[in-house]
Amino acid sequence: MQTPPYIPDERIVDELRRLKSLGQPPSALLKYLKNELPELSGLYFIKYFRAAFGMSLKAAKPVAGWLTMGLSDERVDQFISEEW
Repeated sequence: MQTPPYIPDERIVDELRRLKSLGQPPSALLKYLKNELPELSGLYFIKYFRAAFGMSLKAAKPVAGWLTMGLSDERVDQFISEEW
């Protein structure tokens, strides 16, 4: 039996949008996601950013770099902010 596709929680998507509207940088939003959904991998964090901000897969890739490759807050903020 195939696993159904993961659908991001709208409550969390809305909170990401709210945090961005308050001027929070992408790294703060990632920390929020990590705190709210510690069991999820970088792939799912990318899905949240794409759902919240309509980002392309390419534009959202730094999200996974922040989680898995130690991309600094400053670098992820720079890369993602250019797409907002």
